[in-house]
Amino acid sequence: MADQPVNELLSTHKSSDSNLQVSLHPLPLLEISDYITRGYQRGLKGAIVGGLLGQQNGREITIEHSFTCKSSKNADGAYELDQAWFNARLEQMKLVHKSPLLELVGWYSLVPKSGPTPAHLPIHRQILSQNESAVLLGFHADEILFPTAGDPLPLTIYESNMEAEAAGDNNNTNDEDKEMKDSEAVKTVTLKFRELPYTTETGEAEMIAMQFIREGGAHAGFEDAERRIIEQFDKKIAVHDGKGKQKRRAVVDNSSSSAAKTNTTETTTTTTPAKDKDTNLTKAEAEYMSALQAKFNAVKMLKSRVDLIVAYLQKLPPDFVAGKLTTTDQAAREKATDKNWSVPSNNILRQIQALVTNIELATPAHQTDLQREILQETNDVQLVQLVADLAGSINEVRDLGKKFAVVEAAKNQKTRQSGFDSALMAGGEYSRVSGDLL
Repeated sequence: MADQPVNELLSTHKSSDSNLQVSLHPLPLLEISDYITRGYQRGLKGAIVGGLLGQQNGREITIEHSFTCKSSKNADGAYELDQAWFNARLEQMKLVHKSPLLELVGWYSLVPKSGPTPAHLPIHRQILSQNESAVLLGFHADEILFPTAGDPLPLTIYESNMEAEAAGDNNNTNDEDKEMKDSEAVKTVTLKFRELPYTTETGEAEMIAMQFIREGGAHAGFEDAERRIIEQFDKKIAVHDGKGKQKRRAVVDNSSSSAAKTNTTETTTTTTPAKDKDTNLTKAEAEYMSALQAKFNAVKMLKSRVDLIVAYLQKLPPDFVAGKLTTTDQAAREKATDKNWSVPSNNILRQIQALVTNIELATPAHQTDLQREILQETNDVQLVQLVADLAGSINEVRDLGKKFAVVEAAKNQKTRQSGFDSALMAGGEYSRVSGDLL
């Protein structure tokens, strides 16, 4: 086997010397894999690079989110970040992820298994101008295309340091000459990368997202398999049963019926156009549907966990449930034999007991007293509402009485005025008649 060439950019120091701890979350992995897949499907010609967001507390770094970056070639033909675009994008991401506040902790790109190359240095120097302790997450495309069972994640996280090296090659000189030339040797400072160990962390929301993606991928695979089975079933040639009859109708060969299939496809497309089930939904309805879908996924995941606990308890050995054997003896017995029972574990049973106790705190055992108290509070609220309605009705009746009094006063005054006018007219007629008689 030929020796692999040594990468000059890799440091010879051990990763344990830095004591840097990196915690990787699954969301950046989803974003990076999606970016690589879309770039491959769309024929992306540029560099696949992006920024990593997280928190840095001393020598502890968390990688929680990521975003894609725009790159272009410089005068030397190497890829560099569009600095103005990158700064604006970084400020936008900080504004979005400000509670808790996330900072730029590094960047990602496609890196060979042997380590970073000189093509990665221009972008890495730009990232170092933003964060001096930025890390590089290298995705290995070879391991993605040709995976092997049991391999870890196809990525490596590197940190960079400036290390001094003596110019020239003194391997051919003896130790005495080397010691004499140490003070005269000219040292150069170069950028070196060093692999870092990392751990993976997953929050509750990320677990739900991963569960949804896993189930979606499994469902998509099932639909593809079902579609292939149907296509293969439709392409089968009729089988004779030996009596001159056919069990199924023969299917015309593809080469002789291409025109007919084309016409049939066009007719089907014309008569039954595809419709999107979400085209008639408004923005508010779409957001409501997405919220319901998220709640459904959470409840579904909770149900799967509860079913797992119930299955574990149902599979406990009868002797252990009856109290005839201790946990240690029963566990050793189940491991020695090949029975279809779950191995008892004190740790798992304690966790289940703590979970059941916490459920009682969330759902009180005295349901009757709780319902009576809720009913009493409901009656009090409704009584206050009725009193408020009664007070409002009294105010409306009072206003109506005032308006009625005003109308009646005006009506009475009008009646009195009309009577006075009639009396004046009657007196005038009597005086005129009396004058004529005189």
